[in-house]
Amino acid sequence: MKLKNIFALACAALPMFATAQTITFEEKDYKSVGVYDTWEESPFRTGELKGNYAVIDNHLKYVDEQLAISPNPSDKILAIQRSRFGSNTFGVRIDLNETFELTPQTKYIHVKVYRPYSGRVMVVGLGKRTERLEQSPETEQFWAMSTMNVGADKWQDVVLPVKGNGGIEIYSIVVVPDCESPHDYTEDAMCYVDDIKVNDNPVSELIYGYYQTSMGPDQLYTRNDRHLDGIKLTGADGSVQSVTAPTSPKTVYVSSVNSQFHARPGETVTAAVAFNGNWMHAYAYIDFGNDGKFNALVNDDLSIAQGSDLVSFSFYGGSSNDTGVNSAGKTLTGGGRNTLVMPAFKIPENTPYGVYRMRYKVDWNSVDPAGSLDQSNSILGNGGGIMDIMLNVHGDYCNVNDANRNGEVLSAVDGERLVKYNAPFGKDFKIRMNPENGFEYSGIIVKCGYNLQGDSIVHDNVQWKKVFFERQEFDENDEIVIPAEYMCGDVEIEGLFIEKGTYVEPEKPKRYETAKIVNGEFVGAIPWHTIQIGRQGYVLKNNGDAEYIALNDTELDLSDTSQLWCFTGNEEDGYYIYNMQTGSAKVLAAPVAMKGTTGDSSFPVMKEKENLPDGYVAVWRFMDSSDIAKDVAYAYMYEDGYISNKVNNRNNKLAFWNGGQDAGSTLQIRYATTTTGVKNVTVDEAVSTGVYDLQGRKVNVVTSGVYIIDGQAVYVR
Repeated sequence: MKLKNIFALACAALPMFATAQTITFEEKDYKSVGVYDTWEESPFRTGELKGNYAVIDNHLKYVDEQLAISPNPSDKILAIQRSRFGSNTFGVRIDLNETFELTPQTKYIHVKVYRPYSGRVMVVGLGKRTERLEQSPETEQFWAMSTMNVGADKWQDVVLPVKGNGGIEIYSIVVVPDCESPHDYTEDAMCYVDDIKVNDNPVSELIYGYYQTSMGPDQLYTRNDRHLDGIKLTGADGSVQSVTAPTSPKTVYVSSVNSQFHARPGETVTAAVAFNGNWMHAYAYIDFGNDGKFNALVNDDLSIAQGSDLVSFSFYGGSSNDTGVNSAGKTLTGGGRNTLVMPAFKIPENTPYGVYRMRYKVDWNSVDPAGSLDQSNSILGNGGGIMDIMLNVHGDYCNVNDANRNGEVLSAVDGERLVKYNAPFGKDFKIRMNPENGFEYSGIIVKCGYNLQGDSIVHDNVQWKKVFFERQEFDENDEIVIPAEYMCGDVEIEGLFIEKGTYVEPEKPKRYETAKIVNGEFVGAIPWHTIQIGRQGYVLKNNGDAEYIALNDTELDLSDTSQLWCFTGNEEDGYYIYNMQTGSAKVLAAPVAMKGTTGDSSFPVMKEKENLPDGYVAVWRFMDSSDIAKDVAYAYMYEDGYISNKVNNRNNKLAFWNGGQDAGSTLQIRYATTTTGVKNVTVDEAVSTGVYDLQGRKVNVVTSGVYIIDGQAVYVR
């Protein structure tokens, strides 16, 4: 799959925001620094320990490969030793040169953090109420904690919302770079802090991916009384398009970008959510700029601003929870705020044909497309949800062209050659092959979508896909119907014309020699195979205790039992896949729900065959691939019943790509060796006989694995 570099969202690309406070540590733009712990019995509060901290030269000016820039080019940074003797609120304290007021209007504290392991970050504000003259400026006035883990070994701009009732002056900020429980810590760790800002900007200055959310992609609901169950779009003609959220696992964020809603420029449509619960609000966004983010811009009167990606909402009151409006401008107060009904909106008439990311969100009084971070009204705490889908904005017709030599592809309707041909959008389309004299054809390749000459994926959005139709699928008149799902934008049809008499009808591929299992045990000869993926040939191995199969090695080692696989089943029923190291009890299985970006966080791993987790399948199917070589050993592999869910190398992990298939989805499956039976024995039985490892060395101590016993390969549990 072809991906562009992920970019950083620089604050220069955003509207200007008022800044109340900025601390860069380049000069002494603060009063003092020290350590702080909210635990009153902390050794750092009693004076037993002083803590290690210092403003140091920045040795972390690296250029991030994803961002293609340095996320923190500062000369100075603040270092703190995260002590295992401090509580979960132990951190570094920065006394401010100037105080700032905690007001009912939300402010956002930005802080760049670099830490050696992932986890949550917290900021504590120390200050006093102006009307309480006797109150100490050391009083803790707010605690703001990140709702998702901050990644390890990279700079991240953590954004935390804070607000109060007014009349509260903040004198000091405590950055807690690690607010997880220290009970299991056995050593201290170095953490680094920089670029503390207090402003009105809710957007992080460092975006490591597209279409951000305020929670992780796998975040499960923390309450069971509220959840987003589905989305729909009703067209001007009353037609309804809908998608249902998976029931297991029930995650707060759902990516349905392998599905599309359809609309036309100038069409008035209505977005709606299916939500279990009440006293929440609904919001809809469309990334009209196709720039990988949603810009939610509103005017002072809370109406949608020109150029905003926010297209409809059921309620928004800004800083007020008591009164507000919907996107049609209707004022809502009291019980009227209890609404998820989003007014109809119009797709701008000048919207270019193409596919756009669309987001549905259920939240409370927040236009933030990532979901509210407000600690008192967060999207997670309130049981809200987010679903993304693609919106295909199209005309009445597809622009169809052929790309051929030595023949023509014609419309079977009127016999016209396919050159800027108008075919109805979303309808079956029959074509006919017309080879030149001396030529015949082996099939066609259909390319459909938008920007067909550009990248297939832009900002994690699939722009176009390809599908191959073989000659044997054509009828006796050299005609074939291209299904409606491929008539979805611009369409290019490449006729595969070859010299007459050279076509050989391919034999049905004989898949892999299969093993036999009786009563849960391997019996007879077991044909073992190696499996590699992509042009590089990364070797698939048993994942062991890891949450995914790592794709790091390209060299095969037949003595490594983790690299050997066998199959049971057939083409009709599908296949189970076993690993020699794990034996007959475990099979390769994967979730059917595609997590992350087009499946990059869904992982096939070894699972107990008789105890598969909910939402997992263990039956696999194969399709021939010619992306690497014309060899039946090369194949796409997908989950039974989910042809779009094809395995793929995603960031050197065996995961999925449900946006198509290519060389990165192609497996090289080859016969390796045969054992004469793998049976289960106890260790005592193994030791009582002559036992050898796979290198022919006699062993006296037997652990789990494969050994040669009496000339047979034996799996010892």
